[in-house]
Amino acid sequence: MNNNNKTIVPPEVLRQLTARSDFKGLVQLSMHLGLILFTGMLVSKAFAGLWLFPALVLHGIVLIFVFAPLHESIHFTAFKSKCLNNVVAAVFGFVLFLPYQYFRTYHYVHHRHTQDPEKDPELIDKKPFNIKSYLFYLSGIPTWRWHLTMLWQHVQGTVKEPYIEARAHARIITEARVHLALYTLLLLWSLFAGNAWLLWYWIIPVLFGQPLLRLYLLAEHSDCDLTDNMLENSRTTYASPIVNFLAWNMPYHAEHHYLASVPFHALPALHAYTGQQVKFRGDGYWRVLLNISKKIASEK
Repeated sequence: MNNNNKTIVPPEVLRQLTARSDFKGLVQLSMHLGLILFTGMLVSKAFAGLWLFPALVLHGIVLIFVFAPLHESIHFTAFKSKCLNNVVAAVFGFVLFLPYQYFRTYHYVHHRHTQDPEKDPELIDKKPFNIKSYLFYLSGIPTWRWHLTMLWQHVQGTVKEPYIEARAHARIITEARVHLALYTLLLLWSLFAGNAWLLWYWIIPVLFGQPLLRLYLLAEHSDCDLTDNMLENSRTTYASPIVNFLAWNMPYHAEHHYLASVPFHALPALHAYTGQQVKFRGDGYWRVLLNISKKIASEK
């Protein structure tokens, strides 16, 4: 990891930027949860009507983006309180079938070895896209398969991931077993209660929302340099306010990789210092994704 350019940010400014806040985190979280509640109400109002499908898609998009607070919480930057970070990460990791302690380990290795084809877990065994594999990726099926396969392996007491240290195995296995027990209890409750709330307000929406999250995440590092310079191996994408809100300012992704200790609410301010140093800057997600898609479509 090459962060020699930290001198770009004056030390006194850096101290301000890295200050964490329970208040700002709770305000952001409350607004995100409020939006989830609102879109859930839209699904309820549209039930069995012509607007049910778009309502489910909208709810799914808002719901799948709890990945953003999950991501921020595993960095311990969503809130000042370590306990609050862990609680929020645990809840949203449960929602996404992605146990937070496992994801924290996985993601820290990604930060340590960003864009290293042999060590970055996001790149290990990832073959170059062709149009068929690209569309399959966007469907979300490989992601759900990864989540569920990983969870089941850990439940069985097997941790195959080479980037997970042996000392963390017991914790990750226990976490997976707790998740499975809670999923089972929720399923039994749903069956005995004779309702399909979990299906309509959770499972189906996240299936609809996952393709958009895949597209969003694709812009973070695709076609960026395979280097350890964080201002060259990650992309910042200039996005609309609603995207920045849903993603907790993670479109400033090069800034996040450059200084992962800076909380989400300070990333725009960090960009004021680092923006001109970022090699890959996208003018909107549609343009970035269109260029990525064109390149993939040209591959044989």
